[in-house]
Amino acid sequence: FVRVLKEYHAEKLDENQKVIPEALTPKGYLRKISVNPAWEYHKAKQAEMLSARETSKIYARRKIDVETVFGFMKACLGFTRYTVRGIDKVRKQSGILITAINMMKLSKVR
Repeated sequence: FVRVLKEYHAEKLDENQKVIPEALTPKGYLRKISVNPAWEYHKAKQAEMLSARETSKIYARRKIDVETVFGFMKACLGFTRYTVRGIDKVRKQSGILITAINMMKLSKVR
């Protein structure tokens, strides 16, 4: 995998040959910026797709439907990764986890 980066360096001196303080870092090095054009292209393309009306509705619904459940699993139950391999075992572990969440909800209601 090859990344192509364009690097831009600040000019240290102005037209009067005086040092530009904004061009230097706090340690005195010359400021530079690295830009990956391919990455910027893909970021802009995704931003354009997400700003479309239909995809923004789907994305907004996902935040409400799914993200809160995974956040709850991670924060309250400490579940950060599956400990089994294979789709059947992952489904079983997910079922146990969801059952535990539902039991917690039921205990709060009663």
